[in-house]
Amino acid sequence: MTENPYRLAANTATAAPDTANESSEDFFVTRDVSNDGLHFEPHRHDTDELMWAREGRLDVRFGGRNLSLHHGHMAWIPAQVTHEATLLGDGELMCLFADTRLRPTGDRWDQPHVVAASPLMGTLVHHLRDLDRPRAERRKTRELLTEIIATSDVREDTLALPRDRRAATVADALLADPADQRTLVELAEFVQISPRTLARIFINETGASLGKWRNRARLNHSLTLLKQGHTVEDVAAGVGYRTTSSFIETFRNNFGLTPAAYRRRFLV
Repeated sequence: MTENPYRLAANTATAAPDTANESSEDFFVTRDVSNDGLHFEPHRHDTDELMWAREGRLDVRFGGRNLSLHHGHMAWIPAQVTHEATLLGDGELMCLFADTRLRPTGDRWDQPHVVAASPLMGTLVHHLRDLDRPRAERRKTRELLTEIIATSDVREDTLALPRDRRAATVADALLADPADQRTLVELAEFVQISPRTLARIFINETGASLGKWRNRARLNHSLTLLKQGHTVEDVAAGVGYRTTSSFIETFRNNFGLTPAAYRRRFLV
């Protein structure tokens, strides 16, 4: 296990790591862009870390939990907590590293968890990468970000990933193709186990039935497609809904707004 790294080597030649953005201050931000995936082996830091996939899907592992995150999530990882991360496919990963003295107050921040990533939080993280800005401005930006993080909601809509090799194969297939319409029986046959065993593994290791897990995976992927500007109709078909109306209803019930309203947030 690597301890306290600043920059870890990626396992892909297509990754474009950020140049060192370290300064004399007690925080810094890094940015990695990948066209074909990026993986960081298990490691830990002396600093706290806020990890955010601005683009793409981020799988993180910490505290015995395997989670799949989208751009609406930021992973809070306290210092000395061993973690592993994978950015899937095309993506952009931004990480804020900060001295533990700068973390929000409260026991909540002693443990890793996922917080809601607001557009303002993303803007502030970007802002902190600019070392040409005055030191006092960067400090105030960091203080504002800390205040917002301190009051951010814990995200419970993260997608837990099964640890069992066979169930993980099914999960990877459904994440790679959210429109996959194979039934529980067909997916169980795909990994050569019984449907009952596959169903039990998903309940035990993700806390959700395969059907509910797949629906969450589809909704999470729809957020990425909508953010990219695809039409609601194309997104509904692309993530496996048989009708656009059923997609709109499910999206509204889960996120509190329509897909069209969410899409408009990112249109220039």
